[in-house]
Amino acid sequence: MREALLFFLIITFCSCGERTGKTVKERDTVSMSGTNKPGNVKANEIMNSKPKALTTDEWQKQEDSLRNVILQKRDNKILKESFLQELYIRNAVSVSKDSLFFRIPFDLHGCDCIAPDCYSTNVSFGFRFRDSLLFPQLLPFEELEEGCIDKKSHLTGNLKLIEQSDNHVIYHSTRFRRTLVLFRSNQASGTTAYYFTKIGQNRINGKNVYTIIKEHNEEDKNSICPFMSWKLSTNEYENFLR
Repeated sequence: MREALLFFLIITFCSCGERTGKTVKERDTVSMSGTNKPGNVKANEIMNSKPKALTTDEWQKQEDSLRNVILQKRDNKILKESFLQELYIRNAVSVSKDSLFFRIPFDLHGCDCIAPDCYSTNVSFGFRFRDSLLFPQLLPFEELEEGCIDKKSHLTGNLKLIEQSDNHVIYHSTRFRRTLVLFRSNQASGTTAYYFTKIGQNRINGKNVYTIIKEHNEEDKNSICPFMSWKLSTNEYENFLR
């Protein structure tokens, strides 16, 4: 009886091992579609490759390749070539029929906090969109704080276009003392959007916004806090592959 039981356990163990090995092999061979142009690396080749220590330059090339893959997979040609390209890549803006919809989860918990956690302040807005990108003079918006908090805050109103250039767009709400700054690229600012609260209309402009960001001091009560979004600040493009 003991010998029969031992034989049964050995057979069961071998069978489970074969199934596990087959499952791992099948999972490892699943690939993600991506265009493989010269100089670019397919997303599946990057994500399924064996972990190895990368130099800073190698890591940057890998992330640039992932960014190109994501951009190629986006459908709307106008957005892909527009001011909103980076926001489009990071899923912060979507298209539905003749309108654009934005949803940016800002981290208003502290000026030094740009990591995602169990709650966030979501700023949402949208406007009509056809065959060209035109920012409206008046932008209806919603600010909703939600997540693991006892008391949620919610406000709705309008943002007025204050300044627009090839590299940035600035909106402000006099009623709620909010300023939203959108950037074409994250190269100079480190992100593609900043959100300012408790601030007057003429305090933020295209000339001083970079200085305010650079010189912010959390210990100084008079220092303006530039709130950021982890979604728009991370350099890890694998977060936007799916």
